[in-house]
Amino acid sequence: MTKTTGNPTQTTEALNELLEQVARGTELHFESGLCGHWTLMAKEPGKVAFHVVTNGDCWFGLPGSSVEPIKLSASDIIFVNKDVSHFLSKTQIPSDISESDIPKYCQRDHEQSGVVCYDVNSAPGANDTLFQLLPPWLILKQADQHQQLSHIIELIRAETINQSPGYQTVISRLSDVLSLNLLRQVIDEDESLRGPLAALSDRQLRTVIMAVINEPGADWTVERLAELAYLSVSAFAERCIKKTGVTPKKLVDQLRLQRARIMLSSSQLSMDLIAEQLGYQSATAFSRFFKKYAGLSPAEYRHQTYY
Repeated sequence: MTKTTGNPTQTTEALNELLEQVARGTELHFESGLCGHWTLMAKEPGKVAFHVVTNGDCWFGLPGSSVEPIKLSASDIIFVNKDVSHFLSKTQIPSDISESDIPKYCQRDHEQSGVVCYDVNSAPGANDTLFQLLPPWLILKQADQHQQLSHIIELIRAETINQSPGYQTVISRLSDVLSLNLLRQVIDEDESLRGPLAALSDRQLRTVIMAVINEPGADWTVERLAELAYLSVSAFAERCIKKTGVTPKKLVDQLRLQRARIMLSSSQLSMDLIAEQLGYQSATAFSRFFKKYAGLSPAEYRHQTYY
């Protein structure tokens, strides 16, 4: 699930405020250099994580899945969403390895350099909902990073390699700047996320977003959405367009599309079951919806993200 971009950050002021709140919850979790056949394993982590490769090469993988491990190099950065089990390893661990077998690959005596990991302590509410709108995981190679993000990562790399006095304080203090710029780029690369994310900064629309995320397959009529927001239908539709730039129906479609992407890329559920959970009467109807917005079929999307 790698991305490419060449566009500058274009998040709105309201989104920037939301991202800054999230960024303030970011903290340094781990800074170490790993030798031999090392492996770092995160099993269903309860926090969002950012991993920066500061030296050498390593592999990123999802245990027990059909996703082939991906080779990473210095300056690459990985975003991993909450509860997504994953590992980083020096050698290419088999793609079908179970979580219980991974510790066999771990060498306990580690040197101190190589990977820097950050956790995000998201608060309940809009901040936590933000991550439900983002992909399960995403890798930004050095060549694909916005200039601002690339400069921050190079500073982190330099500090961990030189290890001058106070370097851990420096890379810790850079956590909020790193997460803010990374999240901006993740959002900029997916136009469809901007409507729902803009809605999170509005108290009444936020309730609607959370309800649809929790129950994407429900019959979300404009009347029902307006009732949740404690607004008349006309007032709700006007507020939705003003705040997000899209109609209520398009907003629901965007939320369902994001849930579909997550289900396709992180599970092997059948198309029929995914369609049912998203409120479509058949896999054919779901496929038409997905191709309309994503530009490719669900099967093609799943193949791209798995292989």
